[in-house]
Amino acid sequence: MNDNNSSPTKKRKANDGRAATDGSHDVHTSNNNDGGGYFSSWFGYFSGQSDGASSGPPSNEQLIQQSLSKMDRMEQLMMRMEEKLATVSSLESRCERLEAKCSSLETILESTSQSTKEHIDRKFNNLYLHLEKECSSLENRLETKVDTVHVKLDRSLKFHDYNEMLMKNQHWKYSAIVHSMDESIYDGHSEYTVELLVDDAQRLKSITTTMRKGEFSDISYGNEKGVLVEMNNNDPPVYSDVANNIMFPHWKEFAAALKQFTPAINSLPDDCESFFTLRNVQLNRDAMLLVKEALIGKPFQRLAFMSIGNENGAGISIDAILDIVQSNKLLRKLEIGRNLIGSDHIDRLCSAVHTHGLVELDLFLSLAPGIGDRMLDSLLRIDDLKLENLYMSVNNITSAVSTLLADFLATNPRLKELNLDGNYFDDSDAALIANALRSNTTLRQLRLDANEISEAGEESLRLAMYDESSLNAAADSNHICAVETDFIGIDDYNSHEQGQINRGWKIYSVLSTRNETMSNVQHFDDIDVKIMPNILEAVQTYATNVDDSKVKPLSIVYEIMRKWDKVFSLYKTKEDN
Repeated sequence: MNDNNSSPTKKRKANDGRAATDGSHDVHTSNNNDGGGYFSSWFGYFSGQSDGASSGPPSNEQLIQQSLSKMDRMEQLMMRMEEKLATVSSLESRCERLEAKCSSLETILESTSQSTKEHIDRKFNNLYLHLEKECSSLENRLETKVDTVHVKLDRSLKFHDYNEMLMKNQHWKYSAIVHSMDESIYDGHSEYTVELLVDDAQRLKSITTTMRKGEFSDISYGNEKGVLVEMNNNDPPVYSDVANNIMFPHWKEFAAALKQFTPAINSLPDDCESFFTLRNVQLNRDAMLLVKEALIGKPFQRLAFMSIGNENGAGISIDAILDIVQSNKLLRKLEIGRNLIGSDHIDRLCSAVHTHGLVELDLFLSLAPGIGDRMLDSLLRIDDLKLENLYMSVNNITSAVSTLLADFLATNPRLKELNLDGNYFDDSDAALIANALRSNTTLRQLRLDANEISEAGEESLRLAMYDESSLNAAADSNHICAVETDFIGIDDYNSHEQGQINRGWKIYSVLSTRNETMSNVQHFDDIDVKIMPNILEAVQTYATNVDDSKVKPLSIVYEIMRKWDKVFSLYKTKEDN
């Protein structure tokens, strides 16, 4: 290749060589570093001056050579800058890769941290639940052991108190004298009165001695133990002050024995109900106060106070009874009989029923006209009434409360037994009560003897228990409540404890009655033939629950199969169609 085809760069380098050897122009090139040399040369180029140059004007060739030399230096400088920039770019790329790696590591760390946290949380929760379960188990076991210890300790303390009572009574002696019938102390009394006084004194001595021994009366009711004071006086005369004074020492002994009898009551098993009954006794005021004081706070679960009658003297007053009731936190059942309850006692008595949560209340022959209605009205309005047995016979209760009573029974209260014998309910009241019984499933026994209910009212009550007009009506009747009136016996309907058996008997009874006239099928027109197997199964089931069926179940099955035309469609073959 010739010089004409050489690259400009080579030409510039050749010219630079020539310029250097010619010495015509001394161009200073000693400072060509990356910094000041470049900028000072550049500045000199554009200013038309050069370090060490002659004062004469340069030739065109010199100017060209100088320019080319400077351009070469600029090119070299730019190449270095490009290299620097490439290095920077490489560093940026590495930084980006490092940043990406850091981000990835951070993500991994976060993921690992979250996973580790979740794992630790699961471990902690499992450990916490396990420890909580173990603690709960230990707590339950501890509570059980503590309760057992408390029970044993309580029994031990009760047994200790009981033994201590017996030790105190070892040297006790009955101080009251039981006089014989021929002694002068009875002068002025009839022979019958003297017999009663002697008998009452002997009874009190026997009961008092029994209590001093830590024992209970021989007569008990089921799983019950208690103190029974009952004088078998048949229409006794009212005791005179002298007679009451004769009896007072015996009542004093009795009250003293009763007052210290608490350990014996507390020693009874938990499933044994304690009771105190005071029936047919005559007490003057002093004796009554002694008995009342002895009964205050006594933990009897059932209290019964039956006076001999208001016209023949009092046993223990209503006010005293209510004071005793108020002091007894364990009382569950209360009986007050033949003892006049006034209107001013209603609130106190209802309060006691509510506060103690009584489950049984008997107020036989204790409410005057007007008071009976108010008493029943107040009882039925008690919030959350817990009474299961309510006996209010012969208490002048009238139709004034029949609507409230029916509404109460329709709500399915806890009441299981209700005795309203000897009151003034009529046929309209019976109809209201019968309608309430259709939806009641808790009342087991209702007594309405000796009211003003005629046969029409009786029929209303009977239909509530057994409506034989249809199978559905019989099935929807009341199957658990046994009602007794002047015309309906308590065992005529719903005699079995299980309502399902009573229901089965009623349904089968309807089927049996219709079978006598072969009329069962007439009532099946609206029944789908596909449920016939269920009907036959029901016939067999109900027949099993009937002891004395007039008609055998096979007869009913035969009637249905023979008379019900729909049945044969079940057995038609394809050829018959």
